[in-house]
Amino acid sequence: MESTKKKLGIIGCGNIGNEIAGAIDRGDIDVILHACFDLERAKYDALVSKLNNIKPVFMDVEELVKQSDLVVECAAKDAVKSVFSLAIKYNRDIMFLSAGGVIENMDLVEQARSRHINIYVPSGAVVGIDGLDAAKYRGLKQVTLITRKPPQAFKGNKYLEEKGVDIEKIVTETVVFDGSAREAVKGFPQNVNVAATLSIAGVGPDKTRVKIVIDPFISVNTHEILVEGDFGRFRVITENLPSPNNPKTSYLTSLSTIVTIKKIVEPIHIGT
Repeated sequence: MESTKKKLGIIGCGNIGNEIAGAIDRGDIDVILHACFDLERAKYDALVSKLNNIKPVFMDVEELVKQSDLVVECAAKDAVKSVFSLAIKYNRDIMFLSAGGVIENMDLVEQARSRHINIYVPSGAVVGIDGLDAAKYRGLKQVTLITRKPPQAFKGNKYLEEKGVDIEKIVTETVVFDGSAREAVKGFPQNVNVAATLSIAGVGPDKTRVKIVIDPFISVNTHEILVEGDFGRFRVITENLPSPNNPKTSYLTSLSTIVTIKKIVEPIHIGT
C-alpha cells in the first residue's frame, strides 16, 4: 500500500538541512525525506552518512521539486528565484529559509498565490511573529528591529568595508546601519534574514525599520522587535545561542524550521 505521508525535498545540505534530516531520521517529523540537493555533492554525502534509518536520494533541483510534495529551501538568497519558479511550474508547496530572497521576488509570491501554492517562512531566529501576525489583521502601524551582534559576526561584510568601518577597532556599542529592511537585506545578507522575515509578516520591507548595532561586549546575537498598532504595543527580545554544529547559525532557526514542518504535516497544532 502506497504511503500517504508527504514527500519532502531539501535544497541545501548545510547545517539546517542536516538538522531537518536528523529530525526526520529520528522520527520526530512524520514525513518522507525523499531527496536532497546541494551544489557541493560532498555536503550531501556528509548529510547521508549521519543518518541511520533513511537515505534520501541525490537529485537535481528540478527533478527534486517535481517529485516532492513540500520543498524546503535552505541554500542561499541567490537560489530563491530559480527554486521559486520551479515550485510554481510544478505547483509545489515551498518553504523558504532565505527570507531575503523572497522579498526580492514578490512577483513570484503573487503568482504562487494565484495558483494556491502554499508558501512558508519559518520565524527563524526571533519570537513574536504570531503577535505580529495578529496585529497585522487590523491597525498595524510600525515595526522596528534592533539587531545587536559581536564584531566577528560581521567579518568580511562588504557594506561595512565600503563605508570604511573596521570592525576590529570598534571598542564600544556602535550603530552601523539605520534604515529600511529592504536596504538592510542588501547590505547585510548574511546577518539580518530576520529583517526579511519581519517584513513579510508585517508592514513590508520598505516600512520596516532596522537598526544594526555592533557590540564588542556581547557574545550572543540579540534581536529586539518593537511593534505598535491599534492593539497597543509589544516588545520582544531574543538572545540566540549558536547552533551546536555551526556558530554562524542561530540554533532557534533550525528548531523553528523543524516545528514549522511538523505543523504542516501533523493535524493538530496550537497558536497559528
